[in-house]
Formats: sequence, C-alpha cells, structure tokens
Amino acid sequence: MSDDRAKRWVEESQRDATRQSAGKMHLQTAAQAERAGDIAKMESEYAAAAQAFIQSADEYRASKSFKKAALNMCDAGDVFSELADASKAVAAYQRGADDLLAASSEHLMWGDDAETSKGATLAVTACMIYIMIGKEAEAFYKARGFAAENASKIRLPAVVRLSQIPQMLENSIQALNLDSFAEAENAAVTELKSALASSSSPEFSKYVDKGLDMVREILRGKLKVPKISSQLTIPIDLTFTEDFSVHLNIRNSGDGAASNMKIEWHLDEGLQFVSGEKTKTIPSLPAGENLKLAVILRGAEALGGIRDYSIVVRGSYEDKLKTVYSLQAGPTIITLKDFKESEKLLQDSDVTSGRVGFLRASIEESEFEAEPLLRIVDGLTSSLKESRAEVERGELDAAKARIRIINDIVDQIDALVGDEALVERVAEAKMSEKKAFAMSKIVSAFEQAIAYASNQEKKLEAEVPLALTEWDSMAEKKKRIIGAAGKIKSIANEVKGKLTSPEHQLIQNSISDVQMEAEKILIDSLLVVGERPASPEKVEMALVVARSIRNEITQLMEKKRSELE
Repeated sequence: MSDDRAKRWVEESQRDATRQSAGKMHLQTAAQAERAGDIAKMESEYAAAAQAFIQSADEYRASKSFKKAALNMCDAGDVFSELADASKAVAAYQRGADDLLAASSEHLMWGDDAETSKGATLAVTACMIYIMIGKEAEAFYKARGFAAENASKIRLPAVVRLSQIPQMLENSIQALNLDSFAEAENAAVTELKSALASSSSPEFSKYVDKGLDMVREILRGKLKVPKISSQLTIPIDLTFTEDFSVHLNIRNSGDGAASNMKIEWHLDEGLQFVSGEKTKTIPSLPAGENLKLAVILRGAEALGGIRDYSIVVRGSYEDKLKTVYSLQAGPTIITLKDFKESEKLLQDSDVTSGRVGFLRASIEESEFEAEPLLRIVDGLTSSLKESRAEVERGELDAAKARIRIINDIVDQIDALVGDEALVERVAEAKMSEKKAFAMSKIVSAFEQAIAYASNQEKKLEAEVPLALTEWDSMAEKKKRIIGAAGKIKSIANEVKGKLTSPEHQLIQNSISDVQMEAEKILIDSLLVVGERPASPEKVEMALVVARSIRNEITQLMEKKRSELE
C-alpha cells in the first residue's frame, strides 16, 4: 500500500464515525417518533436520514472511498424503501451498485490475487443489487463486461466461481434451468457472502439475498406454480358415544405440481383418533388434481350436555424452486351432544303438529272469523312438513328455527282465541253487526210493506167516486124496477076489476098471479135503495182491511226495532 493511500485511509477512518452518525441519529429519532405515534415527524426524520446518507456518500465518493459511498447509498435506498418511495429507492441502490463497481476497479488495478478476489466480490455484489432493483438485464451485461475486462486477472478457482454467479443466474432465467439457479444460489450463499465477510463488507450480504429473491420471483413468474386450497367436511348431529369421520379435500388449482406436501391434524382436547393418520406426507400433488383424506374420531369420554370442539389441519408444500408455502383447513367447530338432535327435532315437530291440530279445533269453535285464522293454520301445517324435510336433509339449525317460530305463532293465536274478554268483545261486535244488518233489512222491508199498503189505500180512495156512480146507477135501476112493478100491480088491479064475469075466472087467476109477483118485487129487500152512503160498502171494507194491515205492520216494525236496539 502506498504512503498516499495509507494516509488517505487513515483520514477517512477518522471522519467515518462523524459521517455515519448523522444518518443513524435521524433513524433513531424516526424510530422514537414511530413508537410515539407521531407519523409526520417519523417521515420527516426518515427523509432527513436518507439525505444524510446521500451527503455522506457524496463525501466518500469525492475522496475516492467508493465502498463507503456504496454503503451509504444502500442505506439511503433502505430508508426510501421504508418510506415506500420506489423511484428514489431504485436510484439510490443503483448509485450504490455503481459505487461498488468503482470500488471493485480500485482493487483490481493492483493485480494482486487477494485484491482481485475482493474486487470480484464487490463487482458480483453490485450485479446482485442491480438484479434486486429489477435491472437484471443491466446486471448481466455489466457482469459479462467485468469478466471480459478482467479475464487475465481472474485466475483463482474460487474467484472464477464467484465471477460466474451472474452468468448462472442469467442462464437459469433464460432457460428456466432450476439446477443452474440452485447452483448459483448455493454459490452466492456459501461463497459470495463468505467473501464479503472476508472483505470486511458483510453489510452487503442482505442485498445478495434480496437479489436471489428477485431471481426467484422472476423464475416463479415463468414457472408453473401450484395453488392449493383445502376444505374440511364434518358431519352433523353427533353424540359423545359414536365414531364419526372428518374429510379433508385438498385441490391443486395452480399450473404446477405441489411437492413435499406435509399434513398434520390438530384436535381439541376432548377428541381422539379412532383411525387415520395424524400426520401424512404426500410427495407430489399434480396440477388440477384433488387429494381426499379422512380420519375417524370420537369424543374422549361420554359427557353430558353439549360441547364444541375445534378441528384444524395445517401443512406445507413446495414449488419447483423449493419455496415453502403453508396451507390450512379450518378451524372448524364440531358439536357433540348427549342426544341426537334430529330425533329431538322430529319429536318436537310431532308435538307442535298436535298443538296446531288443537288450535284448529279451538278456532272453529271460537267467536272469531275462522277463515283467515284457518289459513294461517294451514300455512303452519305446511311449514311443519318442510321442517321434517330439513331434518332429513341435515339442515338442523333451519329446522330448529322453523319449529320455534311455528310454536311462537301457535302461542300467539292460542292466546288470542283464549282471551275471554276479547272473545266477549268480538261476540258483542258480531252481534251488533248482525243487529245492524237485520235492522237495515227489516226496516227496509217494513217500509216497503207500509208504503205498499198506503198505496192500496190511495187506490181504494180513488175508486170511491166511481163506486158511488155505480151505486147511483144501481139505485136508479132499482127505482125503475119498483116503479114498473107498481104500475104492473096497478094495471092488474084495474083489469081484474073490469073482469067480474065467471067466464073470466081463468084470466082473473092469471092476473092475481101477476099481482103477487109484482108485490114480491115491491117488497124485495134487494130492491130497497136506502140512504146514499159516503163511500160504497165494498170500498169501505177494503179500506178498513188496508188500514188494519198497515197499522199491524207499523206496530210489528216498532216492536222489532226496539228488540234490535
């Protein structure tokens, strides 16, 4: 080492603590603000830390301390990542990678194998940082340029192997060669990170890991990867004393096989295995295929009442990159009882059916309007049939809820039908309605009858003049008959007085007969005219009858009205 370089190294070492302290102090303050919940101050301190690291990097770069500059730029990149400022983070990491390449060139310019090893280590690490920030094409380009430019200096096998790591990663991406990636990953983890530690640069090891993670993600995006879903199926209506099976269905809906799958059942205390494997390893589950597993369990002891137990299945599997994924089915709750729920529900359904039957009879005998309530009862009967179907289908919660609701409705209607005060009010209301209806019909009928009788009276009264005219005509006829009979009698007396001789005896006898008939006519009661009446007798009698009918109807109507009121 030259005197100038030694002097510069001493000077830089003296200033190093001062340069680093500013950024670290800001990070400490940011952490304190975060714990205190002061987000604004936290972000401000993080931004100040990033600027402090960048300023330190500029100072180191100006003094040709490129590795220190690279470390500070990577620290700045870490801060920007924490702030989720992707563009600034990428720019900081890229500048740090460029600083590492510059530091690598300084080591390689001496031609010493040890320095060459350090230079190659830093150069490959710079390429890993480029890969980490998504600039893998530039990383591989710089790696090829580095290898070509320094081919004469890279002689040691270990250094050669280090310099080939980027090439192996490039080959794994381009050819989807997982063996090449595994070889590169092994070299990076075991050799490159060791070389960084030997070069007093272990701080860069985490970027090597992140670079490998990025390559892994690139490969995963190109490879067909598995996608596992799992589901537990448990029976229902179980008792403490019976065995039951629990089924696990695992499906690989991804594009690649899931390998080295490990499955383990976890049961709550109170459940025990009867048969089946508690742990199982499946070498491979190809894409699009299902795996069905089952175990038989039972309660550990016959308890009373109802107990809930949890069942969960946990496991893991890998893709072709050996990336480990986790899987879980559950937790699922299984309920054990000291009775069969389905049998109890069927009994409850039978009891409820009997209650519905009694309710129907009560409704039919009650004072309520039966048809609407009977329709509800018919609906309850249909719903009870559905509850039994739900029990048969295993839908016990739905059946239980349905039966409970039916019983609640029966209780409500039963209380309604059995409410004596309400029944009395309903009966009174119905009677009032009937009376009002009867009143409306009776009054209308009586009014029509009275109106008809009154009309008949008016018609009879209108016939009085005509009847009197007929009476006068008949009286005149009677008078004429009586007058004629008197004349006949008078004439017969005269003729008989003139015929006194014996030879006229027969004639006299005939005349006597005529006289007798005329006398009968004169004394006939039918021909007695009498005094002219105010109204003819037949009309008067009809009027009396009509008035009597009208009065009787009126009295009857008043009687019925008072009864209905």
